[in-house]
Amino acid sequence: MSLLFINPFVEDFTAYNLWAVPLGLFRLMEHFEKKGEVVEFVDLLDGSDVGGDGATAPEFRSWGRHSYWKRRIDKPVELKFVPRNFNRFGASDDQAYEILSKVNKPEKIFVSSGMTYWYRSAVRTIKIVRDVFPDVEIVVGGIAATLIPEFFRMEGVKVHEGIYPVGEDITGTGSKYLNDLRFFPANIVKGCPNRCSYCASSIFDESIKIKDIQALKQNLEHWNEVTNFVDVAFYDDALLLNKGLYLKDFLNTLTPGKFRFHTPNGLHLKEVDEELCRYFADYNFPQLRFGFETAFSRFDDKTNFVELSKVVEMLHKYGFNHEMIGVYLLCGLPGQTVEEVEKTIELVSAIGARPYLSEYSPVPKTVLFKKHLAESLLDFENEPLYQNNSASSFRSPVFTPNVMKGLKEKLNQIYR
Repeated sequence: MSLLFINPFVEDFTAYNLWAVPLGLFRLMEHFEKKGEVVEFVDLLDGSDVGGDGATAPEFRSWGRHSYWKRRIDKPVELKFVPRNFNRFGASDDQAYEILSKVNKPEKIFVSSGMTYWYRSAVRTIKIVRDVFPDVEIVVGGIAATLIPEFFRMEGVKVHEGIYPVGEDITGTGSKYLNDLRFFPANIVKGCPNRCSYCASSIFDESIKIKDIQALKQNLEHWNEVTNFVDVAFYDDALLLNKGLYLKDFLNTLTPGKFRFHTPNGLHLKEVDEELCRYFADYNFPQLRFGFETAFSRFDDKTNFVELSKVVEMLHKYGFNHEMIGVYLLCGLPGQTVEEVEKTIELVSAIGARPYLSEYSPVPKTVLFKKHLAESLLDFENEPLYQNNSASSFRSPVFTPNVMKGLKEKLNQIYR
C-alpha cells in the first residue's frame, strides 16, 4: 500500500519547538516501511516547504530549539476575551493545498493530533486533505484523538485511540526521518510508574517497557555522522526509573562529552543520587528540569521539598548553578492558593534553583479534570479550546489575570 502521514499545522497564541517532533508518526512510518509499504511524510508545521508568503520566519536558538513560521490570524470567537494575538504556525491553507497536490495519491492517510486545544487545527488539516483526496480513508491518531475522540467523530473522521499496535520491532528513533533534525529525540523508558492525578501518561502506556538501548545508540551515532549535530532530547516520562539505571546503561555506550542532553519533560527528584549527579556532569546535561508542583498541597507522591533541597545541594557540588537547575511549578490546580505558589517560588529560589511557572491545563480522562471543571469559570469539557494554558487565568476563580501578572513579575524580579 501507499501511505501518507501528515503532521498538521497549529493555531494557538504561542507555539515553539522545544525539541518537539511527531515521534509517534515516525514510529508508524518506520513500522510500515519495514513491512514493505510505500511511505510518504508531509510536515505542515515544521517542514522545509512551509513558510514565506508574508509569514514571520523562524528564529533558531541554541541547543536545537527554534520558533515556527508564523502568521497572525483571527482569534476563534470562543477566545476573544484573551488579550493576545492568535497565530497560524506552519503552512497556510494555500500552502497546504499546494504541498498536498504534489503528493501521489495514497491508499490511506494518517493524521496526527497534538494538544487537545489544537483539535481544530487537526480538523482543518483533515478538511484540506479531504478536498485534495476525497475518496481516500483518513485516520486521526495521537494525543487529542485519544483524549477527546468525540470531537473528531463529530466531523466524520475515523479515530484511532491510544498507541497504534506497531509491535516490538519499533525503536521509534531510526532511519531517514531524523536526518533533517537539529536534535535527536531519544526514548529509553516507555511509560511511567506514577499515576499523578493531572497526568495522562498511563492512558497512553499502561505498562513500562525498556527500549533497545543498543539500537538507540546506533541510531544516535548514525544521526550524528549525517548531521554533525549533538543535541539529544529525552521524550521519557520516567527517564530516571530505578535510580537512572537504564539512562546510565545508555550513557555508558557513549563517549562522555560527545553529545549534549536535554530533559524537557521534567525529571523525578526521588530517583536522583550522587552517582546520577556525576553522570549529569560528565555527559553534559546543560540544564536539568525537574517536576515539583508546589511545596505544600500536592497531587502526587513523587517528592517533597526536603528531597528537592537535597538534590539541589548535590548538584551544586557537581558544578550546577541555579540557572542549570530548573524546577517546574504548577499553578492553577484545584484548591491551590496564591500564597503557596508565592512561597514555593521563594523557597525554590532560596535553595539555588530556578523556578519555572507552568499554568495548569486540564487533561481529559485524568482525576483532576472533573475537580477543576467544578470550580472553573469556563466549560472546558464541551469546548477543548478552553483547556489551553493561555486561558488558565480566565478559568480559575483564584489565579485571575491580575494574580498571574503579579506572580510573573515576582519571577522576573528573581531572574533579574
